[in-house]
Amino acid sequence: MATTKIWPVRDSLKRVVDYASNPEKTSEDDLASVIRYAMNGDKTIADTTEKTEKACYVTGVNCSADTALEEMINTQMLFGKTGGNVAYHCYQSFRPGEVTPEQCHQLGVELARRMWGDRYQVLIATHLDRDHLHNHLVCCSVSFIDGKKFNDNKAAYSKLRRLSDEICRKEGLSVIEKPRGKTPRQIHFAEKNGEPTNR
Repeated sequence: MATTKIWPVRDSLKRVVDYASNPEKTSEDDLASVIRYAMNGDKTIADTTEKTEKACYVTGVNCSADTALEEMINTQMLFGKTGGNVAYHCYQSFRPGEVTPEQCHQLGVELARRMWGDRYQVLIATHLDRDHLHNHLVCCSVSFIDGKKFNDNKAAYSKLRRLSDEICRKEGLSVIEKPRGKTPRQIHFAEKNGEPTNR
């Protein structure tokens, strides 16, 4: 079951790219990586103490993950569109335990490719720092093809949610069949903290 949301970024492209690609949120520590690898029934590891790499879940679509910020800024400058909404920040969040980090990231990359892959630069970062694995997708607001800005409206959000649901169904994951409207922020946090609400 993936939930999705999209909102405009008006203040700083750097801030949102830095937040999404933060290594503290996107990297597995050595032990978790080794355990996940060892649990794969098709593989075995003779000596886990020699495993020192970190698995990092950051990918760029139409840009390099390492230079996404610079590439997005260059696109905006090329077309003279550096003001207004500089990017769109989205998330795709899964139920705890429903996906592995690898699967979560692959689903986020597929969503980005299907939603924006032919026109926009997108950074996809899978955050592993919560019980619910989730993807952050940062989409440059300006098309690298023709300089047109992405039109974030209800139809765009509906498309994002529909594509995410299609991808989840294809992978055999649960889907929210009758999504309710947006929960007001104060009620969300009250429910999260176990406080009584009128819902």
